[in-house]
Amino acid sequence: MRRTLVLTVILVLLAGVGLAGEDVFKAQLRRLLKAYAYIKTFSYEKVEGKELLFAAVKGMTRGLDPHSRFLDPLTLRTLREDQGGKFYGLGISITSVNGKITVVQVLRGTPAEKAGLLVGDAIIEADGKSLIGYTPSEAVKVLRGPKGSTVRILVEREGYSKPIEFTIRRAEIPLNTVRASFIYSGDVGYITLTSFGLKSPQEMREAIGKLKSQGMKFLVLDLRGNGGGALSSAVEISDLFLKKPDIIVSIKGRGGEHLRTFRAQKDGQFEDLPLAVLVNRYSASASEILAGALQDNRRAIIVGGKTFGKGLVQTLLALPFDSALALTTAKYYTPSGRCIQKPFGSWILYFWGINSPDYDKMPGGIVPDIKVRPELLKELAARMRGKGLFFRWASLFAKGRRPSARANLPGISSRGPLNIEVSQDMLRDFLGYCKKNGLSWSEKELKEAEKDIVFELKYELATVLWGPEAATKVLLQVDRVFQKALQARGQAEEMTRAYIAR
Repeated sequence: MRRTLVLTVILVLLAGVGLAGEDVFKAQLRRLLKAYAYIKTFSYEKVEGKELLFAAVKGMTRGLDPHSRFLDPLTLRTLREDQGGKFYGLGISITSVNGKITVVQVLRGTPAEKAGLLVGDAIIEADGKSLIGYTPSEAVKVLRGPKGSTVRILVEREGYSKPIEFTIRRAEIPLNTVRASFIYSGDVGYITLTSFGLKSPQEMREAIGKLKSQGMKFLVLDLRGNGGGALSSAVEISDLFLKKPDIIVSIKGRGGEHLRTFRAQKDGQFEDLPLAVLVNRYSASASEILAGALQDNRRAIIVGGKTFGKGLVQTLLALPFDSALALTTAKYYTPSGRCIQKPFGSWILYFWGINSPDYDKMPGGIVPDIKVRPELLKELAARMRGKGLFFRWASLFAKGRRPSARANLPGISSRGPLNIEVSQDMLRDFLGYCKKNGLSWSEKELKEAEKDIVFELKYELATVLWGPEAATKVLLQVDRVFQKALQARGQAEEMTRAYIAR
């Protein structure tokens, strides 16, 4: 049965072989099946047929573009959950702090909150499997699971000598792609869209409608770090701001043949709302479709850094064992005919070329109307952040478990996130905490980094005391890209008037 499934998969993947190559194809297929039989019969390590199938398909994709890939059952399920707008899990947001999966948010009304998980907890084990060294995406695959199933986790919590054990029953958790939506000041609205799920257009309509009811007259849409998602969502969200029949994106096949053009289908949505869009080198795929559509139609000011340059159409092809193949079948082009996809030469250049000083000169991606290079943290502050010291200290401070908390915490809590002041005794307390955690520095390093250190403390205090949205407001106060967008409001308004008058 498994041999038949392997043969079926290979035939599906290579169904396009022409008659002229049929004999070569049959010879290669016999060779592959013979290797399969040898491994099953003679391998010292016992290997399941399913594992051999997965390995064979993975091997086929390695010679393709960087985004064609095999999706095992767990990865496929996670992808569907992400795009579907819901999943079954605990109800936490996590990051990696000093190699440990650390809770940065506990959602209200979720199993995690009911069980007593806290911001700052480090999840070191799940169902007997160590999570130390895992990336957040790897940990998500372990922590998610079927509805009603349980997961046993071990948590390190500062101040406790031993890990704490929790057994938590998974439940449905809404997955919101609009992570922040608020009035920044006056009539300026701000929305962060983190990915393009199937429910993202609805989320965007609701968020914009809410902000307009609060008096918003200028929107800053933040797509920085948004790696993309569903094409249909990129098209629908573009349509929110464009008049029909404006072109949104076109698709061309591998021979350059035109396959399809997507156009705006609806009027009377938010076509008259002045708009600035923030992007950076990690904005990719659906983010680039949206930014390119708005830029080429002269509908919005694009601000920030050049985008990643991922303009490949991914087709999901089902395989046995609840797996699939994500295969590149075409490329995306902006309304003016620009190819979003950047050239592929080598894996290193493709992924790490975004850090090159000449990146803006390379083809592909969306080049902003207003280019802004974000400032980097000074070296000492970067080392502190890398060890997770800002977040860990702020978590302890917020719980009243740092020496400076007694005198300062009440005042900070009463003044609110936008008016946090870091006193000298708080700074001394934090620096002492860093030294106890093995960090050292020179006076020169400290002087150069002090401004960054104070800001990072404000940001993390806002995170643990009021949540990610409040912390975002604190961050925007010094965010050069966002501030440039505010300065470009007049241009955005003029652009919108000209667009409506067309």
